[in-house]
Amino acid sequence: MRLQKQKVGKSGDKEYFKWVVILPQDRITQLGWKEGIELIDELKDNSLSLKPTDKQKSNSNKEEPIYEDFKKSIKNILQRYPAGLTWAEIKDKLNYYQIAPNNKWVRNLEKDIGLIRIRKEGKMNWKLEHTTIFTLGYEGLDIATFIKKLKSWNIELLIDIREIALSRKNGFSKGILKEELKNAGIRYRHLRSLGSPTALRHKLREDWNYKTFFEEYRKHIKDQEIQDAIDELSALAKFKKAVILCYEKDHKTCHRNTIAEELKKRGWIISHL
Repeated sequence: MRLQKQKVGKSGDKEYFKWVVILPQDRITQLGWKEGIELIDELKDNSLSLKPTDKQKSNSNKEEPIYEDFKKSIKNILQRYPAGLTWAEIKDKLNYYQIAPNNKWVRNLEKDIGLIRIRKEGKMNWKLEHTTIFTLGYEGLDIATFIKKLKSWNIELLIDIREIALSRKNGFSKGILKEELKNAGIRYRHLRSLGSPTALRHKLREDWNYKTFFEEYRKHIKDQEIQDAIDELSALAKFKKAVILCYEKDHKTCHRNTIAEELKKRGWIISHL
């Protein structure tokens, strides 16, 4: 084993160091120590001894949860707290004693249950990827009622898929809508390329042939630029509870329904509000 001196910082002309003791793996195995345990030191004559705290000793007799049980518990607790929890909050609620989680298990959780970890206000927040995307048209709603509806569903992100984000309805043009959402704690994102092209909209107003409109729009979204925008929408919705916005009240007469169909193919659950 070795003693190492490591520089940890500098303030002005003064440098700060810490001392690290490198222990061989066989010693750690023999002692039954695990990463993250709390140790106390005791100095006697010229010798220094390290040992687990009394709390750690009492906890060492507890059976460490196997991965499958751990995975199930983490998934259940994060489903109950969709806004997320820190590891400290998780271990407190589940009565775990590990100061830090097993890194390998955390990586497995990312693959197995869609765990994501986001730094928020200086702390690492654990939460599950969202699996549902909502859609909503603002036809027949005033801005106050519209915002209230979003809040009632705990929406965190609104994705505007109008080609031109302007409206004769007060509060629904891009600038003021973004500001209203910000005041309600909801983020706004405009993905203009997902809008129905002007030519298709004008033709629909002339013949009201929805069958032809949707056939043409389905062809339109096969373009790689549109597929990339749908990928972007998917990526955004994993991290925040999202709603897709357009005008029509009935999603069946709105191009957002076609976008929803594409998202379903990618494994998303769609809910039309």
